[in-house]
Amino acid sequence: MRQPATRLQVSGHRFLMRRMTHALVRGDARMLDDPLRAQSLSLTAGALLVAAGVAVCAVIAAFRPAADIGDASVVVVRETGTFYVRVDDTLHPVSNLASARLITGSSEPPRAVSQSAVDGQKRGASMGIPAAPQNLSSSPAAESALVCDEGARTTVIVGAPAPAVTVPQQALLVTPRGANPALTYLLNSGHKARVDLRHPAVVRALRLDGVAALPISQAVLAALPEAPAIEAPRIPDRGAPGPGPLREHPVGTVVAVSDAQFVVLRGGLQRIGEVAADLIRYTDGRASATVPVVPPDILGTVPVVDSLPVTTYPEHAGTRRARVVCARWLPRTDDAGAQSAVVVTDTTPPPGAALAQADGDGPAVDAVALSGGALLVRSVALGGSDSNGEAGPLFLLSDSGVLFGVENADAARRLGFSLPGSPIPWVFLAGLPRGPELSVRAASVGRDVILAGP
Repeated sequence: MRQPATRLQVSGHRFLMRRMTHALVRGDARMLDDPLRAQSLSLTAGALLVAAGVAVCAVIAAFRPAADIGDASVVVVRETGTFYVRVDDTLHPVSNLASARLITGSSEPPRAVSQSAVDGQKRGASMGIPAAPQNLSSSPAAESALVCDEGARTTVIVGAPAPAVTVPQQALLVTPRGANPALTYLLNSGHKARVDLRHPAVVRALRLDGVAALPISQAVLAALPEAPAIEAPRIPDRGAPGPGPLREHPVGTVVAVSDAQFVVLRGGLQRIGEVAADLIRYTDGRASATVPVVPPDILGTVPVVDSLPVTTYPEHAGTRRARVVCARWLPRTDDAGAQSAVVVTDTTPPPGAALAQADGDGPAVDAVALSGGALLVRSVALGGSDSNGEAGPLFLLSDSGVLFGVENADAARRLGFSLPGSPIPWVFLAGLPRGPELSVRAASVGRDVILAGP
């Protein structure tokens, strides 16, 4: 029976075979070195490396195959970033992603392909809206709108995190930048009201002696509803006897009931604040040095009316100054109407996107701050019941601060935005740079040459 070879026998046999091969190839049986073995090892290592490379390529091809245009409606070339849209069986270069979505009606991400994939397709004329937005990533819905002045810089803030603000307890005396210095306003309780500093009674009633008006932008002023000018109210039948038990107090007399002040009118008593009371007294030649006091039960026998337009006057005199002054608007809720407010802060507003139209202390808006991408907004009234309505025109506010009109709801959906859009009063948008209208018709126009704007 034949005995199996041992490991030493096998090793010796292999050595003898290598020595015989070495003697035949090199004519030398001494085998001082072994270049043939080195060649064999190199060949084996190379084969293993090639096999590993082929395996890696196979895996990559399986999980990330070379992109083919296929049935994609919008493609983008990796090498150049150029967008193409498919219309029927033809690829058309398109100016931007907004135009591509308007043409195709698809908000799906474009398919990235190589230039060679596009070169093999039928090509058509360029299409699209020059200067339409490229970034269509959506910002969260805006819950408020602010326009702020910090020194000579005016910033519109829509949706972006706003600085911590407070509603001042005292009014602010301001004057529009670049306007007649005699034009002054008092900002108070979400309104602006004209004040004539040439009238001594107005200056004394508001305690404005020696107070310098703060220059403020037209953008902030426009964002606040205007209240009646602060002046001595015109009281009908002034000087006539008061009603009922107030006969001893002529119409136009300011009286005190407990810690409140009222003015005697033909039809009854109207409660007024400190400023309105002083304005009436400072323009009444019959006013006594002290305010007459009447018993509280008089309010039970005389009607309380509200006919004088002084409800927007400040309750108390005095003004304050602030480093940053903002006009803020909050949309209508179920139990409250839209709210405008004057707010102040010592915190610098977010820098936002600087605009090319920025002019420092000029009339233009200098920057726009958003929370990220573009925002679909719907223009609404500054106040009133339609502040959350859907009747206003649609606009797209890009991340660069440019405002684009949107033709209709269908165009907004094609762009990838949800309706109805964030309600924003037009006065907050009016100062922003305007781009072209975004419409399907404008995007679908073929052009041999696309001219860039100035």
